[in-house]
Amino acid sequence: MADRRASLGRVQVYLGRCRADEVVANRERFGGVTLQGLHGLAVATRLARVGELRGVDLDPAAYLARGKAKPPVVEGQLGFDLDLPVFDWVTAQAELGLPVVRTPGQRLRVGQLDELKAELARDYPVPVSVTLVLDGGWLGSRHSGVLAEQLRAANRDVSLVLGAPFDPVDSSYKVQGLQRLLRWSARTGRKLELLRTGPIGIPAIAAGAKVAAIGLSTSTRHLGGPVARRADGVRPKRSPQVFVPRLLHWQRGVDLKGTEVTHCGCPACAKAGKGLSRFDVSFDSAVPTAVRNAAQEHDSLALADLVQSVMGASDPRDKLARLRAEAQELAGDLGMPVPRWLGSWD
Repeated sequence: MADRRASLGRVQVYLGRCRADEVVANRERFGGVTLQGLHGLAVATRLARVGELRGVDLDPAAYLARGKAKPPVVEGQLGFDLDLPVFDWVTAQAELGLPVVRTPGQRLRVGQLDELKAELARDYPVPVSVTLVLDGGWLGSRHSGVLAEQLRAANRDVSLVLGAPFDPVDSSYKVQGLQRLLRWSARTGRKLELLRTGPIGIPAIAAGAKVAAIGLSTSTRHLGGPVARRADGVRPKRSPQVFVPRLLHWQRGVDLKGTEVTHCGCPACAKAGKGLSRFDVSFDSAVPTAVRNAAQEHDSLALADLVQSVMGASDPRDKLARLRAEAQELAGDLGMPVPRWLGSWD
């Protein structure tokens, strides 16, 4: 069983805009950090200069660009607005010596088969993990078989980013579709990574994924999409999202009021002395930076404790099964929603 634990991949965090010290702190907790886009490349470059790049990798996140992409100004590469090739993310990562080199990635809507084939077929000067940015519908019963077939034919390592307005794995069929891809990875030895994912990355690692980079903000737990506005035009109040270990996912702070899950033993909550009840606040507009930062510190520490308890168990899958059952029972008692994967992952 010890060998089984040693063969597991790594759950790490996915960070958007961040400071170098935040990267180092999260790397010490999780063993690895995935940075995002040009800002992440700049942070990684600074860390490389001081010999602190270990355990750090990058998602180029070119799929976030809107409109015509402009060549970014990065040390060592031209950034003038001339008729130059698109910025070479692959070379930039390779020159830094990152542990994995990922392709830029473009968003693929459900059924864009030719575009999927083209993304998987591109040649690169160095070994890469092909970033596939897919709408969650690719995991549904109609398309997951086609997706798995294309991965088998291409025979390449893959970094998967899933998109949806709320949850890209919101049905048992999509959970099964993800598990099909994990079986493909296990059979072929090809690496499968989940980038900007949620807690579903933990069972994915136990099932054979190489990396699961879990976002510490709502915008980095999957690739979002348009959300319908309320018909009455009322803007709902905003409350910080906080990770609740006993429920295995994030909840709004105001929704935890008066429940037993406000108790938290992470160092940040212990220092504050109020547990998660300190996030029982709401605001008319954006959550203030200080509150958001406090929630993210709790999220990082509490998530790290959970990951260590699962990955350090003699049987991680059995440990997860017990935690899932307990989370569903508790959520039922409290009348709180939980992600669909909790009841669908076998």
